[in-house]
Amino acid sequence: MNHPLINYIPFRLDFASDEILCKWLFIENKKFTEPFFQETTGFCKGFEENRKPIKSVSTLENLIEFSETIPTIAPTAFIFHVSRCGSTLLAQLLSLDSQHIVLAEAPILDEIIREISFNKPNINDSKINQYFKAAIKILGQIRTGNESHLFIKLDSWHIFYYQKLRELYPNTPFLFSYRQPNEVIRSQINQSGMHAAPGVIQPALFGFDLFEILKLSRPEYIAKVLEVYFEKFIEIQKTDKNAHFYDYKEGILTNLEKIIALLNLQIDTNTKEKMKIRSQFHSKMPNTVFSEAQIEKTIPKYQQKAMNLYAILNENILKNIT
Repeated sequence: MNHPLINYIPFRLDFASDEILCKWLFIENKKFTEPFFQETTGFCKGFEENRKPIKSVSTLENLIEFSETIPTIAPTAFIFHVSRCGSTLLAQLLSLDSQHIVLAEAPILDEIIREISFNKPNINDSKINQYFKAAIKILGQIRTGNESHLFIKLDSWHIFYYQKLRELYPNTPFLFSYRQPNEVIRSQINQSGMHAAPGVIQPALFGFDLFEILKLSRPEYIAKVLEVYFEKFIEIQKTDKNAHFYDYKEGILTNLEKIIALLNLQIDTNTKEKMKIRSQFHSKMPNTVFSEAQIEKTIPKYQQKAMNLYAILNENILKNIT
C-alpha cells in the first residue's frame, strides 16, 4: 500500500483557534484491538514519529480532500447502545478477526458530529456530514490488504444522531445493543460514563433542562437518560427495517452468532474459539474474569418508566419475529 497517508489517522480536533484543526497520529501497524479507540491512540503516542516536536495537523477541508483518494472499507455496520449492555465486549470479539477494523467510540467522530454543532454554529450540517464521512473513510483505510469489514461502535448519546447517520448511510445495517435498565443503572453508579453525569454532555441533546436535572440524584438522572434512549429505540424499531436489536440477557455469544449470520461474516473456527474464550472476561479489562452480583428484584419508583419502556421494546421485537 503506497498511499502517503497509510498508517496515519485523524484522531482529535483542536478547537483552540478560530479555525478547527485536525490532529493526526501515526499508528504504524497497530490494529484497533483495545476496548476503546482512545486506548489504542494512547499507545500509539509513544511511537517515535509522534514524539517529534512538530505535530501533524491539517484543516478539516484537508480531511475531505485526503479521504477522496485513500483506499478504504465502507462501513459494514454501526453499533448503537444504551451503555453497559455488552456493546464493548461485542466490539472486542469482532476485533479478534484480522479482517475486521473496529472503531470503538472514537472521540474524533463525537467531536465532528456533536461538538462542532455546539461550538461552531456557523458550520452547517452539510459540511459536518462531509467531515464525518471523510473521517470514517480514513479511519477505515486499507492498510494490509486483508481488511474486509468496518464496524463503528458509537457513543451511547449518538442515538440522537440516528436520523443523520441513516441519511448518510441508508443501506448500512444498524445494530442496537440494550439491557434491562436497572442493571445498566447499577453499573453506571459503580463507574459512571460521561452521559451519566448531568451537564457533561449538553443537556439539550437529551431534551433536558440543566437546572431541572441538577436537582436529581445520580441514579435518578441515569434513569431519565435511559428513558430517552429507550424511547428512541422503540421509535426506530417501528420504522427502520435495517435496524437490528440485541438484548444483553440473550448472552453475548448468542447475539454475536446472530450478527455473524445477519452480515454473512466468514469467521474461521480458530477465531471463533478465541471469541468464546474472550467472552468470559471483562469487556474493559481483558485479563479479568467477568462476574456480577445478582441485582435486587425490587424496582424503585424512579426506574419504573425505563423498565416499562424496556418491556415495550421487547414486546415490539417479539411481534416482529412472530
